[in-house]
Amino acid sequence: MSTFFHWKKTDLQNSIKPVVLISFLFLFFYLLGTRIPEGFDWKIFFSQGNIPALWTPWVGIVVKFINFPLLIAITLTSLVVRTYRYNPSPLPAILACVSLPTIWVCFIGNLDGIVLLGLLLLPLGAPLVLLKPQIAVFSLLAKKSYMIAGAVWFAISIAIWGLWPLNFLIVTNPGWLAEWKQDITLFPWGILLAVPLLWFSRKDEDLLMLAGSFATPHLFPYHFILVMPALGRMKTGWMLATWILSFSPLLANWLGDTAWHFGNLFAFVMWLGIYTSKKPIQFPFSRLFFHNTKG
Repeated sequence: MSTFFHWKKTDLQNSIKPVVLISFLFLFFYLLGTRIPEGFDWKIFFSQGNIPALWTPWVGIVVKFINFPLLIAITLTSLVVRTYRYNPSPLPAILACVSLPTIWVCFIGNLDGIVLLGLLLLPLGAPLVLLKPQIAVFSLLAKKSYMIAGAVWFAISIAIWGLWPLNFLIVTNPGWLAEWKQDITLFPWGILLAVPLLWFSRKDEDLLMLAGSFATPHLFPYHFILVMPALGRMKTGWMLATWILSFSPLLANWLGDTAWHFGNLFAFVMWLGIYTSKKPIQFPFSRLFFHNTKG
């Protein structure tokens, strides 16, 4: 009996620390969000309830409950927490926060940080993961429970909003790629690379998303914010090289529009860096708050 109460007391003490730390971190990022100018996407689209047809239909519901500082806080807190789950060292978390995908997402005020939160909360977070399914959908292949949750939500969304996936056909229009030079999709030829990478990526969320990026019909470099926490899984040399490479799409400003595809090179290098590094155990999100010291 005394052992039981000792465990409960220790468990409570250990659970308070991450709650306090995450709360302060969230507050810091929220205050930071009040100092950042509202991004174009947030100001023109999401804050106005003006949701383009390309977006999933429940985006309009989600944005009703957040403001821009809250979006920044959710994005950066989710990024840091997911990185910490892989590596408690501050270096990968800092690098993830100042990588090009993260800076880009915060600068334009997009919703990829909400998807990051969904990844933390899987399988219950499936609706948030599918908020922007470009590469996030491949993470659901990691576990059976994730696939079931994703399938259930997909069926519910079809029942409520109809055949909304047909709206994505706009990205197959030649005029789309002519207008959006930053869309670095390799579809359909990228499937030839994606299939073997997906095979070797089984049960690994980050590897699956990186592999899936070669098959998705719509991909901007900033979508890779979802895999930036995986810097914490890599050896130091790979980590630094991958972080530097995350900025390579900016070479398009000097080398022309084709250079946006350095984002595809980034994805391949990161996939290799994770695959060849020792894969640490990613402990559940709940382990941030509850620790059984007796194992």
